[in-house]
Parts: sequence; structure tokens; C-alpha cells
Amino acid sequence: MIIKTFKQAEAFLALHIPKTSETTFPGEIGLERAKDFLHLLGDPQEKLKIIHVAGTSGKGSTCYLISSLLGSQGFKVGLHQSPHLIDVRERFQIGGQNISEKEFVFYLNKIAPAINHKGGSRHAPTTKLTYFEILVGLAFYIFADKKVDFAVIETGLGGWYDGTNVVERSDKLSVLTKIGLDHTAILGKTLSKIALQKAMIINENSQAISIDQEPEVEKVIKKVAKEKNSQIFFVSLLSSQRRRGSSAFCLDSRFHGNDAVFQLINKLNLPGDYQKENASLALATVNYLGRRDGFKIDKKNVGAVFQTAHFPGRFDIKKINNKTVIFDGAHNPQKMEAFISSLVKKYPGKKFNFLLAFKKGKDYKEMLKIIISRRDGACPVCTKIIITSFLTENQDMVNASEDPIVIGNQLNRSCVIIPNLKKAWETILKEDGPIVITGSLYLVGEVFRLIKNNKALKLT
Repeated sequence: MIIKTFKQAEAFLALHIPKTSETTFPGEIGLERAKDFLHLLGDPQEKLKIIHVAGTSGKGSTCYLISSLLGSQGFKVGLHQSPHLIDVRERFQIGGQNISEKEFVFYLNKIAPAINHKGGSRHAPTTKLTYFEILVGLAFYIFADKKVDFAVIETGLGGWYDGTNVVERSDKLSVLTKIGLDHTAILGKTLSKIALQKAMIINENSQAISIDQEPEVEKVIKKVAKEKNSQIFFVSLLSSQRRRGSSAFCLDSRFHGNDAVFQLINKLNLPGDYQKENASLALATVNYLGRRDGFKIDKKNVGAVFQTAHFPGRFDIKKINNKTVIFDGAHNPQKMEAFISSLVKKYPGKKFNFLLAFKKGKDYKEMLKIIISRRDGACPVCTKIIITSFLTENQDMVNASEDPIVIGNQLNRSCVIIPNLKKAWETILKEDGPIVITGSLYLVGEVFRLIKNNKALKLT
């Protein structure tokens, strides 16, 4: 079958969306299947300089910033992220732009024989590739064919058995963002177990850079790096002083002295203190690559990237019908704590109308506590809460939200329950005051779709 249109391409991919978590996250079998798939494609991942990013919070923002910073230094950069917000082509960016629909169809046809390979995988001959595995393979194939200078690859879930963990080159640079409790049913219920899953993206005889972590997380990362005979450097935003020699090594003298690092990071246009942490990790990563590969960092271009940075769906402030609307895809307690803390800091004393929905399986009880964290039950940032729902069928798996009635029952204050997302969105737009939409990146993406399809809305 020849795929002729972008809609046909989306329909073809939809056939590979798993229906259960077991088929979505099959562990080692899935990783071996992904490797076999890439081998059929000629192992394009081994033809690329890879920056591989894992972590619990900040992966997407860090990938975006690394890609943008490398681009500002004159490099051709491929960026693969997941999930996408509106368009699957967001997972295949070159130079900060999605590939065209025509290119997407062309490349999907090129790899279709490998997707439909009748022999299956030698490790899992009775199973078929998942949506995520296909798109990861497609990203490597496109980036290799386009001959990008660097490919920035965000893990899906975990790291060890993630479909992106297929690169064997020792010059792959692993980057670890903040690690916390999330996806505990799959990755483990302790920080140490989750840290192991994330740290296992580190290759043999390679290098890795991590943001400062909790002591038990750092211990695991160091142990993995030692076992793999690899170097690990930790980056701290708190001080420009040497931290076990690692921060200074990553950022080095070109960015030290006169607090030059902080001067650059303080130019960051992305709201939220946590984004400064992501920016410091991204800057350290690019600076390390400059040392390793022998290119000079242009600080002026770094400043320009930070001043114009915009990452959709993460503390994303928009004006809709002259009303302030803030979108943030916080979907675990660590991210929600960072978001609410930054919201209060940016808008002291301000109260918002919240539109909330949480993906099934997420720790929504803890996230609700963060949103309404007052001993007297009063809400420090909310005037009104509307609980809604979503169902996405165009992602790595079918993503359904928790029952809004169940969530409403957890609140110790009144809320409005409107299960229909379109109606909930239209209702909250009529409320007085600014709006916050959070709880899931899938919720944010679905609201973005509603905005895109409503030409009557005035968006600035």
C-alpha cells in the first residue's frame, strides 16, 4: 500500500497505537524490537551525533533549549520530542521547524517495508511495532537522511527499555533532568528505582551531564556511570562555584567570572524558576559539546536564544479574547509544585480560574493538594475550579482522563464538573479573571485543538 496523503499517514499510524499499557510498555522485548526495526532501516541512529535526554521533569524544555542553542551556533539540528501537542510532525523538527506534510508522507513510505516486515522481530516475532517505536525509528531515519549535525532525542518513558535507547555510539551524550516520582507502576515506587531506569541511557565509555539531584538519585547515577566506565558531571544553578569540579568543567571559564552564566540565564524568556534550571543544564550541555568537538560558543547568540525562547504548553501565557490564559502541562506532583510556585511568584496575590483534568493513573490527589494547599481549606490561587475530561486517540497510546466526578469528590471545596471539554472550555472563557489550564499535557493539547478550530477566538 502506498500512502498518498497526510491523513492516510495518520490513519496508518493509528493502527499501531497500543490498547493496553502492557503492549505500550513491553520492557526489554520492546527495546529489542525497536533495535531490530532500526537495523532493517540501516541503523540510522549510529550515523548521528546524539544528545539523549531523560528525566522526570523538564525533558521537553531542556531538549528544546539544547536544540535552539546548537542551532544558534550555526549547526543543523534535529529534534525529536513526545508527546506532540497538536500535530505529529512536532516530533520531527529540523532547525526549529516541523518537516512538511509532504516530507512526512515521503519518509513514512520509505520505511513502510520495514514496518510491515513479515519476518517480525527475532526477539518478538508475534508482535508488531508500536506507534512510538515507529516514530522514533522515523526520526532517526529522517535526521540521518537530512544529515543533521546533531540530533536531540527525548525519551518517552523511563530510559532503560525506552524505544529511544538504541544508540551504541560512545560519543552519545546523555543528559538527565530532575528525577522524581512518576510512572511508579512501571518504573518503580522509589526514587532509587526510577533513577536507575533513567540513568541506564548512559552508554559504555561515554559522557553524561545531570542537573543537581536528590542524594539517593545522585548515588544511583554515579553507580551506573562507574559501572559503564563513563564520566558524569553535575550542574548546579545555585552557585557558580565549583561543585566537585563538575559544574565548572561543563560551563568552563568562558562562562565563568563576573557571573556571566547567570547573566545569560536571567535573560530567559520562559516563565518559571524551574526553566532557569533547565536552561542551565542546556547551556552546560552545549558548552560541553563545544569543548569536546572544538567549536566556540557565541555568547551573544546564546543570549538571543534565551530572550526569544517559547515552548508551547509549559507556562505558556496567551491572550484569548483579551483574557490572560496560562497553559501548563504539569502532570505529576513535582511539576505541579514547580508550576504553582512560579505562578504565585509571577502573579503575587492574583487568583485564577482553573480548568483541570488528569490522566488516569496519575497522582492527582497530591497535585490537588498543591493547587489548594492551605490548612483552612482556602485556595491561594483559585477563585473557581472546573473539572473536565479528555480522551486522546492520536498519541503513543489511548489516553483517558480520570473521572471528573471522582476528582471533584477529592476536593474540600466547591467545584464545577463539566465532563465535556468543549463545553468546559467555553464556560471558563466566560468567567471573570485570568485562567489556568493544567493537570495534563494532553488536556493542554486538546484545548489547543479547540482554539485552532475556532476562528472566532482572538488569540494573541
